[in-house]
Amino acid sequence: MSIKPNLLQFALWGIILSVLACSKVQANKDKQTLEVAVGWSKPPYVNSTDDSGFELDLVRKIFSHMGYAFKPIYVPYGRSVDMLVRGHVDAALTLTKTLAGDQVQLTDNYIQYQNVAISLQSQNIAIKRPKDLNHFAIAAYQTASKNLGAEYALAAKQAPLYVELPDQKKQVAMLLGGHVSVVVMDVNIFNDLQAILEPAASRKAVTIHNIFAPNSYQVGFLKSELKNQFNQTLKDFLESPEYALLVKKYHIFDEHVDLTNL
Repeated sequence: MSIKPNLLQFALWGIILSVLACSKVQANKDKQTLEVAVGWSKPPYVNSTDDSGFELDLVRKIFSHMGYAFKPIYVPYGRSVDMLVRGHVDAALTLTKTLAGDQVQLTDNYIQYQNVAISLQSQNIAIKRPKDLNHFAIAAYQTASKNLGAEYALAAKQAPLYVELPDQKKQVAMLLGGHVSVVVMDVNIFNDLQAILEPAASRKAVTIHNIFAPNSYQVGFLKSELKNQFNQTLKDFLESPEYALLVKKYHIFDEHVDLTNL
């Protein structure tokens, strides 16, 4: 004699299978999410208020092409490597060989920051090399005297006024207000902050003095297979129209732009 399963049994099996399926989908989703240590906000590269910015969007798109979701974890810049090494995150952004240490697998360069000296065009200041800065009152970003070379460090000591500020908006405000003659900072960060501080119709013209080499940065992983996959995806992405659109969206200057003519 055969026994026919009743409707209740069918319903129970349906519920069980649905739960299992949802659990598997969620597990796969979680497995495919990479948590990444990111330094605090520095528009237009990183904006932690809405997880946007050129650097975040660039990495997000590369990870997406790799098959991973991207979850930024915002931390003070110096903590990124420690969090990665301890396994609290899967990757860390904006690293260098000096900062990373031996345990971290570094990718190829994925982004460049371009530090420059900036003066008001109305002041007609000529700056051809870092040592020329020793005649001017300067507001620089924090740690500039430690990572822009010996010639710049000496000029900073000889300058009539030299300050380094953690709040880069204050740097820009000091230049626009005439409190210093020169600011030293990344050109894209300056442009973003000037646009916030001054309306377009009355924006002061500035001179960009391109006297520093660009600073290149890498992504850090603990797994070499992730590093290798990132490198290949990065290479393909940088040659794509998608990358060009991203550069245009954030008005980013790349290494091929002659900043002295801007």
